[in-house]
Amino acid sequence: MEMRRRLLLGLLSVLGIAVQASDVSSQNKLPSFCRSYDCPDYQLVKQYDDFELRQYEESRWVTTSLKQDIFGMGIMISFNRLFKYISGNNAEGLKINMTVPVITYVPLKQPPADNSTMSFFVPHAVENPPKPTNPEVYLDTYPAASVYVKSFGGYALNKAYGDQAKALAENLKLLGLQFDDTNFIRVGYNSPFELSNRHNEVWYMAK
Repeated sequence: MEMRRRLLLGLLSVLGIAVQASDVSSQNKLPSFCRSYDCPDYQLVKQYDDFELRQYEESRWVTTSLKQDIFGMGIMISFNRLFKYISGNNAEGLKINMTVPVITYVPLKQPPADNSTMSFFVPHAVENPPKPTNPEVYLDTYPAASVYVKSFGGYALNKAYGDQAKALAENLKLLGLQFDDTNFIRVGYNSPFELSNRHNEVWYMAK
């Protein structure tokens, strides 16, 4: 029963159901929107009117492919693969705590149905993540990077994420800021049972 509850909570977080936004906390403290979950370390570089520039440290993720479809079955399948990995379906049988955010890479220059991925953040405490036993799951390391981030609330589904990503791209272009426009990243933080103060993000990598 507990396993099913955790799966439901995490799955709905992928759909963008989220939590309260706030400014980043001081170094070595979690941002408040991460709540009690471990999440990637970053520093706020600059706050703009409608978005911000963050500098993320190198981070580790467990990733799988995501097949987009109108029924959302691809999201469920991909999430389940990653959830099984942290539940012990790995070379060491290690159970790993759920983290935030759950991110989805969305290509803009190619069909998303063929090139999307979903990832869970690997906790800081797991120094040597175990090898996945499912060949469709793999470990990934993201180098330190500057990221433009737009935060927004509400129950965010595909359209909301797409609209927010478009708005962020337009703002970046108006300000003459250089970014990778070949893809954006959908970012969801947590529980479907939060009735207010939800938090979602879209990311573009700065150049």
